[in-house]
Amino acid sequence: MRHGVLVGTNERSRLLYAAMETVIRASLGDEVTVFLTMDAVKAFTKDPTVIETTTSSRLAKDAGEDHISHLRKAKSSGRVEVLACSYASKLFHLSKEDYMDLVDDVAGITTFVSQVDGQIISVW
Repeated sequence: MRHGVLVGTNERSRLLYAAMETVIRASLGDEVTVFLTMDAVKAFTKDPTVIETTTSSRLAKDAGEDHISHLRKAKSSGRVEVLACSYASKLFHLSKEDYMDLVDDVAGITTFVSQVDGQIISVW
């Protein structure tokens, strides 16, 4: 079964939750497609922008916790794909080359929805 994690924010605590959800599902043997849209795409560029608006975000930053290391761990399972939204990429003038190596492709929401046959977790 392939689950989906739809991420629409570049806020640290929410990015961490999405990454941890992905790690857990992959470690349980499920396949996961992570779909980055709107402000989330900014957190996955080669020069990422991540905001901290909550106490948990600031504490996580102080503890050295980041979404990138969790997603790298999840991707090492071979069961995780990360897609950047084509619409959000267009809005922010980003191409595939602007994203870090964690991003597998730039695709539309239709591609994401058609791949997922399990639960979709939405993180905004």
